[in-house]
Amino acid sequence: MSDQKSGQDASSDGALLMRVPGRARPRAQVMADFEESVAELKRRYHPTLWTGILPKAEEMHRWRIQLECGCTREVLTNGRDDFPDSRSWHDVLSGRPLPLGEYWCSNDHGDVEDVYRGIVEWIDSSVKEFPADPEECPDDENPEYWAIARRPEPHSSAFWRVRLACGHFDDHVPTDVEWKPADGPTLVSEQRAAEMRGEFEALWSVLGDEAWPEEGPERDHTLRMLDQRWPKPEPERRCLVCRYAQRITGYQRIGWLVPRGDVKKAAEQRAVAAREKAERRLATIEEEAAQLREQLGCASE
Repeated sequence: MSDQKSGQDASSDGALLMRVPGRARPRAQVMADFEESVAELKRRYHPTLWTGILPKAEEMHRWRIQLECGCTREVLTNGRDDFPDSRSWHDVLSGRPLPLGEYWCSNDHGDVEDVYRGIVEWIDSSVKEFPADPEECPDDENPEYWAIARRPEPHSSAFWRVRLACGHFDDHVPTDVEWKPADGPTLVSEQRAAEMRGEFEALWSVLGDEAWPEEGPERDHTLRMLDQRWPKPEPERRCLVCRYAQRITGYQRIGWLVPRGDVKKAAEQRAVAAREKAERRLATIEEEAAQLREQLGCASE
């Protein structure tokens, strides 16, 4: 299932309709998964909210979609003309909506290079408290670095939720507690930036290309930060979501989750049940009215 539509203007209005490779899942299995997802929504939300939140099986339409990575998926939308690329699907990492036309693919596609994206919006932040760092150097840290970086006293940091240029979100951008976006980043001096560049180059020469390749997103990011005098907080972030968010390149209709004949039959059954309930209620009311008339007649005598 998906979130509500984020904007009809971005829809391709069926322009990506095509034959998608593979076969549809058994309808009974899809229905079981749908009912489990509805049950989960019922567990999460108060019953007073169910009317506006819970999807209806008879309104769900099944699709097979193809992604730019070549993988295929089966999804549900609210209606036959509610196209899969006109909706915002969930980012599994943050639970926030992906940009229109993207879908999450967790398949292993081999080595995928990290991608850094610029921060375009600082949304909000929360403060987290940390205890003092231990004196003993952790196994995964360099002792010389630990002697400099270790914080011997309890401390706190703010963690910002930001939106990146790719449209994805990062909820864990650390800053000083007092820092605000209007303050802008702090910079080192040009002299210190030049010294840091020399230190990094010396480190790279020791580690070799196997640990720090001559080309790649990590080194490119470091060089950009040095060119900008090592801004803190950094104006760009490594986007983990870009590894998994894939563009929808095509989709094919499978059909209604509940066949239209079953929907009509169910509607007729509901109408019959409603009429029978009304007739039983009417009979009860008429019986009560007859008893009241009889009591009134006895009282008047």
